Amino acid sequence: MKKKSLLILSILLLVIGFATVTTNLIINNTLNIGFNNAFLDNVIFINTKTDGKASISLNGKTISYEAKELTSINEENILTFWIKNENTQYDVEATISCSIDNVSENIKDLVSISVEPKNFTLASNEVKSGEVRIEMTSVVTESIDGNFTCELIATPVEREETGVITDTCVNALNGAEPVINGELIPVELDNNGVVTYSDKSESWYNYCEQKWANAIILVDNPSKQYNVGDVIIEDDIESYFVWIPRYRYKLFHTNQADGTEAKLSESIAQEIEIEFESKDTQASTGSKDGEWLTHPAFTNFDVNGIWVGKFEEGYKGATNASSAAVNSSDPTKIQVKPNVYSWRGSTVGNFFKAMYNYNRGLDSHMMKNTEWGALAYLSHSKYGINDEVRINNNSNYLTGYAATTRDSSASTSNNQPYNTETGYLASTTGNITGIYDMSGGSWEYVAGYRSNTVGESGLTVSEINSTYQKYIDIYPSNSSAISYSKRILGDATGETGPFYQSGSWFYNNWYMNFSRFVESSKPWFHRGDSLGEKAGIFAFERHTGNAYSGNAARLVLLG
Repeated sequence: MKKKSLLILSILLLVIGFATVTTNLIINNTLNIGFNNAFLDNVIFINTKTDGKASISLNGKTISYEAKELTSINEENILTFWIKNENTQYDVEATISCSIDNVSENIKDLVSISVEPKNFTLASNEVKSGEVRIEMTSVVTESIDGNFTCELIATPVEREETGVITDTCVNALNGAEPVINGELIPVELDNNGVVTYSDKSESWYNYCEQKWANAIILVDNPSKQYNVGDVIIEDDIESYFVWIPRYRYKLFHTNQADGTEAKLSESIAQEIEIEFESKDTQASTGSKDGEWLTHPAFTNFDVNGIWVGKFEEGYKGATNASSAAVNSSDPTKIQVKPNVYSWRGSTVGNFFKAMYNYNRGLDSHMMKNTEWGALAYLSHSKYGINDEVRINNNSNYLTGYAATTRDSSASTSNNQPYNTETGYLASTTGNITGIYDMSGGSWEYVAGYRSNTVGESGLTVSEINSTYQKYIDIYPSNSSAISYSKRILGDATGETGPFYQSGSWFYNNWYMNFSRFVESSKPWFHRGDSLGEKAGIFAFERHTGNAYSGNAARLVLLG
């Protein structure tokens, strides 16, 4: 009988190390001995690709890699990695070597590990890729685990002139630069929607010019392996995301009372003052008008930013609006793409669990009410469109569309897709790099609810409190439809007052968006409105949490 090969589970840890040097280096036009400590922080891994599981540490120095199981001779695991030299003063000479650890000598004969290239040079701001291969070379008679370690040694090399980075508004972000981990791939979008794998060194983003950083996740089996500079075809993209950097903002209208007042004669929408900051900066804790508050969307998770789904969540395989209205918690059906049918008709609980399980490695979850607020405020600052976002009035619930006129009551057949001059106006930046479907499209459930009142969501108070609490904003249990004072600062509800009533409807005095708070019979927030004249990025309303056919949701990843 032919002997069957058993399983090998391989764990690889790839670490950047640094060699001590004594060469003369030019640092800021001054001759120094040794090397600048900043060099250590600026040679980083920026992306990986593998059939197994890989993640990059927050500082970019380590790749943790869990290989798929090997079951036959000559079967192999391949980890492709990209490394970047972000130094402007130094080129880099690098070597990489790998070893098998914590196993007996005879096991070392059963599996091999190799890396290419072993030696390479990285010029200032250059990105290069490499591959680590783990191969099963002999039949094994028992299941074994192997630990593999690779170390990369980078040595700085003096330059005759300092390298130059094209201005990407890095200083403005103050350390809240986009974080690329796991399956995320940095991309640039041409105005026509063509997607290119970015090397992050030139014009990937520039928030000072309202050009926000975009990234994608590929489908499970793309048509090819993509490298920096490649155009990525739409069929190979599963989801688009946009980076919202951590920031603090100057507080305004913090004293909103419950109830309504008279309608004002004109909109009082204002530019929101924002300053970006890193999580290493002490958070601002203001509570009154004119004081600064680090937005709670970032302090809740202690992160440098969040990746927000560029479009409303779509349902894979849907061929029309009705087939995308499915009450399901299946995360494999999630896609975040333009020109697809928005996934509607799930309970809050099913939306929440589908998005929570979409990618635990990137801490995926359903957008919180405060996260919606963080995005809305950034859009209404000098870094965003700083104006009313055009409504998506597509009656088929297709993502990424914009009405052809500013009048939100325009015919639902008069609209254009995201990659057109009209389409850009439905973006939070007024261009293709922003986030779409924040006004109109579908109402979007967000994770924000009235304490201990789960409605028809399918969630229970006990599972929220024991498992999901940090992923849901919780509001006082005595709130009612016009309890605007019970807002959370930053959630873009109470701060957009004062509010007024017209008939049975309630509105804010910014863009006259619909504004009604959570209450006992309808304890869950949904945002953005649907196709009507009350729609807008600052619209909010309460709902039961049930599987309503007009409600969608949005995906968020942590940075």
